[in-house]
Amino acid sequence: MKRAAVFAHYDKDGFVKDYVLYYLKELKKIAGTIVFVSCCNLKNAECLNGLADKIIAEEHNEYDFGSYKRGFLHLQERLNEFDELIFANDSCYGPLYPLQNIFNNMNDCDFWGITKNNYGYKKNIGHFFVKRPHIQSYFIVFGKNVFTKDFFADFVNSIKHEESKKLVISNYEIGLTELLVQKGFKYKTFINAYENINNVTILKWREIIEKYKMPFIKKSLFDLKNTDAATIENYETLLEDYPKNLINLPRNINKKIPFGIKKLIFSALANFPFAIRKPFAILINKLFPFVKD
Repeated sequence: MKRAAVFAHYDKDGFVKDYVLYYLKELKKIAGTIVFVSCCNLKNAECLNGLADKIIAEEHNEYDFGSYKRGFLHLQERLNEFDELIFANDSCYGPLYPLQNIFNNMNDCDFWGITKNNYGYKKNIGHFFVKRPHIQSYFIVFGKNVFTKDFFADFVNSIKHEESKKLVISNYEIGLTELLVQKGFKYKTFINAYENINNVTILKWREIIEKYKMPFIKKSLFDLKNTDAATIENYETLLEDYPKNLINLPRNINKKIPFGIKKLIFSALANFPFAIRKPFAILINKLFPFVKD
């Protein structure tokens, strides 16, 4: 299979970090062509030599889909050369396992991803989630019969700056899956578990690695942005071959209560619907902050 990948990057300081380089080296094993698109002016672009076939670095304020758009437009004249097109971004640490093994198992479909979220914002962006099944866009693969279609190019070209990240998710991440399904295309996901839970990459990140060999871990967990929804304590035990030194924490993990108790609390809360889980998160933040990492 001949593959091209568009890799979306952003760093507030303008650097390509070591964990991104590791990701790209693994991605290069299954994608012969990589277009690296950064939503910032890069200060160390030379580190991409030998990894990225094309570097596009410009501030566009269109989130990852704006980078996907720019990479796709760069490849547009060459699309017929490729069998598959990958959209991937730097929001994850990984891969923890060889990507080729995953590609070997994903066939008999028109497009696929690693995980699916069955819930999403209403189209008019309310506060409550509704059922809008979609592939999560941190890693999504399209077959040639999809990415060479005019409607696919039209969708990508329609990507623009949105006023909020919610609109980006609703219009583009969810909207892309909905459009392809509407056009009659079939999709698969590598991990099919906990489908009643919104965003398993956060709420069930530990379980999907342990039980299903999830190849990625969301970076936001290690930026300690989800401490009222999950605990990352003892994460080292889940990293077999992945270099632990690539993961940087902004501070030490809080260990005021035993790990087993923390794990039990967050595992139980993850099973509740969003409308119930949200008040518990508020309680944890205000009354029980010692529970958080």
